[in-house]
Amino acid sequence: MRKLFSFFATLTLISIISMACGGGDRASTTNTTLDKSVSETAPDEESVAQETPQPTKEENKTPEQNKENEEETPIEEESTATFGDIQWPCGPGDASGNTAQGVTDTTILIGGGDDRGFVGALGLNKTQTDTIKALVEVCNAMGGILGRELEVELYDAKIFEVSAVWLDACPRMFMMVGEGFAVDGFGEESRVQCQLAHIPAWTVSAAAAHGPLMIQPVPNPADRMSLSMAAWILDTHPEVVQSSGTMFGNFGATIENKDKVLASYPQLGFNFEVNLEYNINGEDDWTPFVLSLKDAGIKHVYFTGSCLPNYQAFRAAAAVNDYEAIYSTDPNFYENTCRDANEDGVMNKTFVRTAYIPFEERNHSKAVDDYLQIMEKQGGEVALLGMQTTSAFMLWATATKACGSDLTRECVLTNADAIERWTGGGLHVPSNPGVNETPPCGAVLELLNDTYVRVFPKEAGTFACDESWSASFSTEWTDQAELDENRVSHQFTD
Repeated sequence: MRKLFSFFATLTLISIISMACGGGDRASTTNTTLDKSVSETAPDEESVAQETPQPTKEENKTPEQNKENEEETPIEEESTATFGDIQWPCGPGDASGNTAQGVTDTTILIGGGDDRGFVGALGLNKTQTDTIKALVEVCNAMGGILGRELEVELYDAKIFEVSAVWLDACPRMFMMVGEGFAVDGFGEESRVQCQLAHIPAWTVSAAAAHGPLMIQPVPNPADRMSLSMAAWILDTHPEVVQSSGTMFGNFGATIENKDKVLASYPQLGFNFEVNLEYNINGEDDWTPFVLSLKDAGIKHVYFTGSCLPNYQAFRAAAAVNDYEAIYSTDPNFYENTCRDANEDGVMNKTFVRTAYIPFEERNHSKAVDDYLQIMEKQGGEVALLGMQTTSAFMLWATATKACGSDLTRECVLTNADAIERWTGGGLHVPSNPGVNETPPCGAVLELLNDTYVRVFPKEAGTFACDESWSASFSTEWTDQAELDENRVSHQFTD
């Protein structure tokens, strides 16, 4: 277990947040053993969530094709409502007390956030705030959490204004929930110094990915990486492994992603010959990048950044210059805007790694179908990052409900940490959030014209898992984060 609360022991002043301070070790647990073959979406969580059976669905439709479901399946009453294979943690109750900052007898104030105002890609990650807003509305319609209504403020970090977000949230929010900022490292010092706890959808920088007072539903630590994508490339396209290259934006988030790949993929024999940095605000001409890769004989390109507009522009230049390769990307490339922009097929042969069941397989996962139905009813952008936000919210709400009237940040994190097996109700691979280890599981999707096609593993609704895919390493970023023996960052606490 991570020592989430040992952070407080380093402080000499009384905490400004209304919660008990902890500092001792918590009970030790280990990850659930995963099958070393194709593994179906996890069964019911062994957690504070109640077990419920998972209904099946009759139709397999994309979000755009499934509008008729809006009238077919109303949100269930609280007494029977389930999200995937877990019971909704929302409903009436008699919780009371001004137990922490942002908590009253009747309300809980939380924050969500994205980078939608970034001028280089307007609307960036907007699905996160759309999703948290929709989930809060549904939760409140059920009665809030034990009768306390949720209030949410939606922040826009515009990529480079993360610190301003935390400075505004710190003196008012109970917690931040389901947010994700592309350059989260810019604000981590502000968050740590004000001791604002959070359960984010995802993190990027080493300091944030190992930060104190933080738990992720599907951990993405800076010193671990699942090699499911690398293993698939090695198995299906072995000829490209020795001729690989990377393309990354000129800011911390993509640089750290690139460095994780360079530190882990070679463990399976990958050789990266060319590493090209591009302007995150866009390039006037992508042709020089294409020709550098082409002239070097690069057959596999790992591209980190955003699908639109940079990757699309780069691939258009590759098509004009008759450059072909296998392209591997991160989970954020699974989104409707990317799909819709590829009707001409210029971005075909783009392979996306994912730890989540794709939307096209909603009939294989009640949780995915539930997420899509909520967004179809409440409105908002649908993307994989929205499912990540959903898992973070459900983890937070489940842990919050377990606190009852004695609601503090420490209680929420302790309850979330105690959940040893978490799938967000069936949204994603099984994880153990408290240990901050990347699950050795995944699936691979291919962007093919205006749809995504599962290529690995073949069976819908499943993931491939192999313990040998758990890569461990260190980089300059993990060194800079000053990880302790529990892999918790002390970069901004000492």
